[in-house]
Amino acid sequence: MTKEKDLSIALVSSYTFTKEPGGVKDFILGLKQALVKKNCRVYVIAPGSKDAQKKGLVDFVLGVGFKVSTDQTEFRASLSRKKTAKTILEAIKPDIVVIHEPFVPSIGHTIISSLGDPRPVIVGQFHARREELNWRLKLAEFIMKYFVRRPKLSRRTLLSLSTGYVSTINNNLDGRIAVSQATRKFWQKMLPADYKVIYNGIDTDKLTPDGAKINEWMKDGRKIVFFAGRHDPRKGIDDLINALNILIKNGDDSIKLKIAGRGKMTEDLTEMVNKLNLQKQIEFVGIMPYERLIQAYRTADVVVAPSTGGEGFNRTIIEARACGTLVVCTDIHGQNEAIGKDLSVFMAKPGNPRDLSLKIKSILNLGRAKRHEILKRGAEEVKVNFSWDKIAEEHIEYYKKLLN
Repeated sequence: MTKEKDLSIALVSSYTFTKEPGGVKDFILGLKQALVKKNCRVYVIAPGSKDAQKKGLVDFVLGVGFKVSTDQTEFRASLSRKKTAKTILEAIKPDIVVIHEPFVPSIGHTIISSLGDPRPVIVGQFHARREELNWRLKLAEFIMKYFVRRPKLSRRTLLSLSTGYVSTINNNLDGRIAVSQATRKFWQKMLPADYKVIYNGIDTDKLTPDGAKINEWMKDGRKIVFFAGRHDPRKGIDDLINALNILIKNGDDSIKLKIAGRGKMTEDLTEMVNKLNLQKQIEFVGIMPYERLIQAYRTADVVVAPSTGGEGFNRTIIEARACGTLVVCTDIHGQNEAIGKDLSVFMAKPGNPRDLSLKIKSILNLGRAKRHEILKRGAEEVKVNFSWDKIAEEHIEYYKKLLN
C-alpha cells in the first residue's frame, strides 16, 4: 500500500477559482493546506483559473469556466479537453483523485475519461444539495442521465458515443464523501451508493474569540446583527431585513444589521432597505477579505444564517461559533448539524421573519453568565469537531481505506 507520506492527491474543482469567496474553493484550499501538513503531495486542478494559478492557488488549469444561473443560486461550470487532462494527470501521477461536485459539467467527466494505467482511486466529494428539484432541474437531470453523450473518435468506429455523462462518472467513483448527513441523504436518493460523511473544516488557529475587532462598528453602542454570504434567494436575506424591521417597529431601535457579500439579489435587497427606510439601521459592507471577516464575526453580537433551504453544510455557522459569537439560524437541513445543542433552541422557522425576529431578540437578551457559558462551550466544541487537522485526518483515513 502507498505510504501516507508518499500519498499524491489531486483535488479537482468543478468551479473556477474567482476572486470572490466560494464554499468549494475555500474548502479545497483549506484541505490542501491541512493535507500538506500531513506529508501528502497535493495538487489543485480547476477550470479557467489563470489568475488563481499565478497567485499559487491552483496548480493546473483545465478548461474554461462559464456562469450558470438557477432559480435559487448561480455557479460556474466548465468546458475542458481530454488531451489537457491527460497531460496533467501524467505529470501528477496521483494515487487519489478527488472530484468536488463531480456532476457539474464538465471537468469531472473529462478527468475520468482521461485516466490511464495505473488507474488512481477516484473519489466524488459532494457539497451541494436541494430541498427538492423543480421541473427545470428534473428535466436537466433526466437529459444528463439518459441523453447526453460525449463523442469518441476511434479507428474502428470513426465516431461513437460514450455510455452517458452521468453513468460514466457514477460508475467510476470508487468512493463518495458528503459534507453533511443532509447532503448524504440527498445524494443517496438521487444516486444510491455508500457516502462517507466528513464535515467541512475551518482554520481554528485563526478563527478564535481573541483578536482584533472592527472598532468603528461599535462606536454608537448599538447591538450588531451580522450576515455573511452570497446574495441568493435561498439565503433568506430578505427575511432577515423584514425581521429587523419588525424589531425596530416594536421599539427595539438599539440594533443594526451589517450585510456582507454580494450576488444576484444585492440591488433588490438595497431597494428593499430603501423602501423600508432602514438606511440608518442596515448597511451593505460588500465582500470582506478573510481577516476582516474574522474581525466582523468577533465584533457582532449575533450572526444570523436565515437560509430557506439548499444548504449542504453552512460553514458560516461554525466560523462564527469558533470566534466566540452567538448564532441564530433557520431550522433546515445543512444548518442544524452545525449549530450545536446550546444554540439549537434559537433556530427559527425558515421563511418566517416574525419567528426570526423573536429568536434574534431572545438571544440578544441573554444574561451575561448564560451568554459566556454558551460562547465558551461553543468555541471549544467547534475546535474539537471541525478543525482542519481533524478533518484532514478523516480524509486520509478514508483514502487509505479505498487504496486497500
